[in-house]
Amino acid sequence: MYKVVPDPLWEAWSKRGSDIKTTQKDMKECGYGKDLERGADLPNSKIALLHLCMEEKGYKFDFSSFRAKNCYGTNAPYPCRAYWGGGNAQWGKVNPTK
Repeated sequence: MYKVVPDPLWEAWSKRGSDIKTTQKDMKECGYGKDLERGADLPNSKIALLHLCMEEKGYKFDFSSFRAKNCYGTNAPYPCRAYWGGGNAQWGKVNPTK
């Protein structure tokens, strides 16, 4: 079995007439951090504002490459964290058994 990774974020955002460099420039203008490929450096609190900004610029986001089977790990793309919790370890209290 091989690992199928989600598309880079700049490919998930689409706008008629926009190329990769323009999309990346618009992503930076909207507040994306250094990790334009996955957005793993983004806090969940910024996601809605980023999407609103990109949509106001005429972009649509395609979630089809982000699936539960490829959304895991500490560097999971932010759409994975937002929809499937990938990359967000939730620590719980462990009680010793007798």
